[in-house]
Amino acid sequence: MIMSRHSEKEMAMNRKTLVLAAALAAMCMIGLPALAQQTVTATGTAAILNKDAAQARDRAVESALRTAVEQVIGTMVDSETLVQNNQLLSDKIFTQTTGYISTYKVVKEKPDTETNIYSVTVEAVVKEGNLQDDLNSMGLLMRRMKMPRVCVAVQETGWIASTQLQQLLRDKGFIVVDTGERFHNEQFVRQFWGMSETSQSDLLKEYGAEVVILGSAQGKAGSNVGQSNMISYQANVAIRALKTDTKEILGSATGSGTAVHVGDAGLAQALKQATTLAGNDLVRQITKQWTKEASSTRMLTLELRGISAGEVEPIAKKLRQQGRGIQDIVVRGSSGGAATLSVSMQGDASDLAQEVTKLFPRMRIIEKTANRLTVGK
Repeated sequence: MIMSRHSEKEMAMNRKTLVLAAALAAMCMIGLPALAQQTVTATGTAAILNKDAAQARDRAVESALRTAVEQVIGTMVDSETLVQNNQLLSDKIFTQTTGYISTYKVVKEKPDTETNIYSVTVEAVVKEGNLQDDLNSMGLLMRRMKMPRVCVAVQETGWIASTQLQQLLRDKGFIVVDTGERFHNEQFVRQFWGMSETSQSDLLKEYGAEVVILGSAQGKAGSNVGQSNMISYQANVAIRALKTDTKEILGSATGSGTAVHVGDAGLAQALKQATTLAGNDLVRQITKQWTKEASSTRMLTLELRGISAGEVEPIAKKLRQQGRGIQDIVVRGSSGGAATLSVSMQGDASDLAQEVTKLFPRMRIIEKTANRLTVGK
């Protein structure tokens, strides 16, 4: 086959374009966060029918793997939620148990000929990250944390990263608070990004947000790819989440995106890609922290008002000794008839309020959020 020089140049240029595009795509995959995994031991059983021990063993292994997944879900979702959503879990999770198992090995098995029961014990590595993602999409973890509301504010030119992140959060079961037209006012936006992070969080709290995600997104066009009219685009996104009441940081993440396109659509593509990477990473960190808080203890802030300096330690001591679910209390400071205490307990501020009013009937609730309680006489 005879080929002209012009055709040879075109093919060479196309090859370069494809190679560079593939390289850019590969760059996007670098740094993807590894999904968390958990190793558990579980036992499953199955009846031996028609003396078919092999088939019974297979069913026992399936039962053990399902039990392994159930054990991991039990660390993320409370028993009441499990009971209320048993059918939903059966349809969405337990029908595809093996999809959540990374690897497993049989550590013990026993066919009991007297009872015709085959028992198998496995050690399985469960993809905890995948389970979190799917439970999020079903809204189960959100329900356990009493459906906290989230507000997003990203410093960028335009709304691409903000819109992408809000949609990602909604898809994963988060309740996203709308800030309305205020953030479309250029003067207000300049003032907002000139504030401290604490002031930004307090302002967004006014919209009813219990968690805020703050960050920045930047993108730029690079050079032409080879001798073509296609342009390479790069984007970087950095975000972090914090509780509006205690200002505790729930997580932070960054993402990078690249795209090759003939027009500005490539910039939007790169920004969406970077936002998705950062958003997925941040959601995993948030849900991991919430799972930890829901299954063990969390740090709450208790603010006392209208008390003398000499009353602070006795109040802290009584709560520490008699407060149900309270693990520890640390007095952070007191002055001018007020004191701030850090309380480690199983439960949220509503549970803490019950203990305070039970032990100190004269105390009244002034303000209560998910992680902060203010009381006074």
